[in-house]
Amino acid sequence: MKQQNNIEEKIGFDKIRAMVKKECSNALAQRMADQMGFCNDYDRITLQLRQTDELREILLMENAFPSQDFTDFSELLPTFNVLGTVIELPALFDLKTSLRTIGECLRFFASHTDDEKYPTLRARAAEIFFDDDVLSLCNRIVDDRGEMYDTASDTLHDIRRQINLKHNDIDRRISQTLAHAKREGWAPENAEVTFRNGRMVIPMLDTHRRKIKGLIHDESATRQTAYLEPAEVVELNNDLRELEFAEQHEIHKILLNFTDAIRPKIPTLMEAYRFLAEIDFVRAKARTAIALNAFVPNVVKTQKMIWYGARHPLLQISLQQQHKEIVPFNLEMNDDTHVMIISGPNSGGKSVCLKAIALLQYMLQSGMPVTAKSTSEFGIFDKLFIDIGDQQSIENDLSTYSSHLYNMKHLLAMADSRTLFFIDEMGSGTEPGIGGAIAEAVLETLYRKEAWGVVTTHYANLKLMADRLPKITNAAMLFDTDKMQPLFQLSAKHPGSSFAFEIAHNIGLPDEVLRSAEEKIGTGMLNFEQQLQQIEVEKLELKRQQTEFQVADDFLNEVIEKYTRLSETLETQKHKILSDARHEAKQIIREANKAVEQTIADIKKAQAEKEETKRLRKELESKGQELDSQQQKADTARRQSAKKVKKTPAETPAAIDNSPIKVGDIVGIDGQETLCQVMELKGNKAVVESGSIRMTVNTALLHKTLKTKLPERRKQDSQSRFQSIYDDLNRKRADFSPTLDLRGRRVAEALEMIEKHIDEAKLLSERELRLLHGTGYGILKTAIREYLRNSRDVRSFRPERLELGGEGITVVELR
Repeated sequence: MKQQNNIEEKIGFDKIRAMVKKECSNALAQRMADQMGFCNDYDRITLQLRQTDELREILLMENAFPSQDFTDFSELLPTFNVLGTVIELPALFDLKTSLRTIGECLRFFASHTDDEKYPTLRARAAEIFFDDDVLSLCNRIVDDRGEMYDTASDTLHDIRRQINLKHNDIDRRISQTLAHAKREGWAPENAEVTFRNGRMVIPMLDTHRRKIKGLIHDESATRQTAYLEPAEVVELNNDLRELEFAEQHEIHKILLNFTDAIRPKIPTLMEAYRFLAEIDFVRAKARTAIALNAFVPNVVKTQKMIWYGARHPLLQISLQQQHKEIVPFNLEMNDDTHVMIISGPNSGGKSVCLKAIALLQYMLQSGMPVTAKSTSEFGIFDKLFIDIGDQQSIENDLSTYSSHLYNMKHLLAMADSRTLFFIDEMGSGTEPGIGGAIAEAVLETLYRKEAWGVVTTHYANLKLMADRLPKITNAAMLFDTDKMQPLFQLSAKHPGSSFAFEIAHNIGLPDEVLRSAEEKIGTGMLNFEQQLQQIEVEKLELKRQQTEFQVADDFLNEVIEKYTRLSETLETQKHKILSDARHEAKQIIREANKAVEQTIADIKKAQAEKEETKRLRKELESKGQELDSQQQKADTARRQSAKKVKKTPAETPAAIDNSPIKVGDIVGIDGQETLCQVMELKGNKAVVESGSIRMTVNTALLHKTLKTKLPERRKQDSQSRFQSIYDDLNRKRADFSPTLDLRGRRVAEALEMIEKHIDEAKLLSERELRLLHGTGYGILKTAIREYLRNSRDVRSFRPERLELGGEGITVVELR
């Protein structure tokens, strides 16, 4: 689709394209980078993203993928269709090395058919027919240094053999001649054979230049030395030159035959080189993604922007060079929110944030990974519109504000429910009241068209639109009022203050000027700005309290669960103790009866002899003492067990007062022993407080007591109980580590440890864990990731970055 002419320069995508193009080593791939741009075809976008993500993984994890010789032949190959055209030897060498790269790429993807890795790239590679005959022919003709083999043809082999013989003959003859000249004193003692005009010559003293027959090719600057080619060598050199001409003719013939041989194969070769350029282009995008620490997010067909940890890629590079950290931001725009109005102080990062959102969306719809967490969700928009910066035009007689209005006209004409627009400093450039009114009217029209967008502004009337239009939301760039400097943090759901007076005071503008400005602007606007600041402060405080209560509530639930399990265990022990006691009692009674019956029988047998009766009575008393001892031991054991389940006795119920309940009364809750104090009455509801807990209860469930204050002991118990909770929580947080080492563990043991670790992390509000399992044979890693895939507590998981452990560590993000 047609976009604004300079949109890429405005948002910085031209610099992203330059980074990709720099990574391309193939001329066709560089042209692909030049053509890379905004696309609204979901299938095409997701295919390009998957290909880039797969090649990113290959670069990080594989060693067998080729990394050089991605030479482009897409322009040279068509020229060989003309009969008589001959490929040059350097081009033949490049053809050989690039064909080898193509073959290596295809073999790499074919080797991963069984493990089903890199599916999109494998599917593309499967479409390519690679003719091994062409590469084999190249290998027979040219070596790995780019020289033609002597064996490329029989004729060439014979010619080069003769050339070598002729060289040897010339070397021998000229060496003999030089040695003779030195002996005769015709040549300097240190003279050596040299070259002039491509011929081998010997240096001769000028006074003896006629002593040896031959051709003079040169003389020294002092004219004391002449460079002579002996006559007997001249003929040999002529023969050598003829052999060299024959060699070149044979080489041309071999290259001509090669060109004729590959001519029918040019269409398939063109497809192969198109594939090579695509791989080089995708590889360049993957390298750029690695450099930017960019990832492929979840892409959906609908319009949606749920981003986590988003960063402006160009700002990130700039800050890294300055050894500074970038501040990431989150963004949420869905069916409930179509337009976001960002406000805040000057130089607070509003425009940078707007450009970051525009750039990341443009990158994604150009098939590039984005600098945001992989758990982010990106929707697809049909049209992108941006209005940023000073666009005044002398040629078209447009002022800055006129150019903005022209852009608004264009936007209103094209906008629909699949349009995403970005407007910086909306309404500025003219009289504020009129500019703000026009901006509000434009935004209302875009709202009715259900367009999506992000705008920045200082105008209060635009900020207030979020109160009456449900799908418009405010966002603020935060400002540190203590240090009087921007925080560059995007905070959603509330408008931001311009902090103009604070910044002016911090800069050092005279106080009398500021006081005069305050009087001129009136208290209404100042109060509005102060209320914005106060709302932000209160929101942060409420968020902090909510977090504390949530943590305490989670911990209390854990304590209640532990108490319930303990209560069930103690109840089971109680029944067992009573059962054992009943069994012991029955056993004692049986033994006592048995002893009595035995004594009676013995007395009868002894016919009630006096001495025998006394003896039997003593035995019976002894047996009774033994049974008493057993009973005492059983009682002691029961008492010790009972101490373990003994509970604190309940307090005496407070006397009830039937008079109406009012603020300050001490009341009880039906079915509960705890007493509370009434803090506030709201109709049939009462806000009651007990210790540090405050709750709202229906008054029908309350009964007033005669007590005038809460029992001191209960307050202390309540405080100590919750203090104990917070102490326990702090200890857990201090001892907790997000990294769990599972190396050497069995699968069952490791999964049990992970379950416990996730439970503790959720209790402490941790959202990211690192599971260190190593690589090994991959059994433990596979089992862990299968468990995480089926866990309802896990939002997503991924391997750690290569430099931090790679596949040996799994990073888990919790819900």
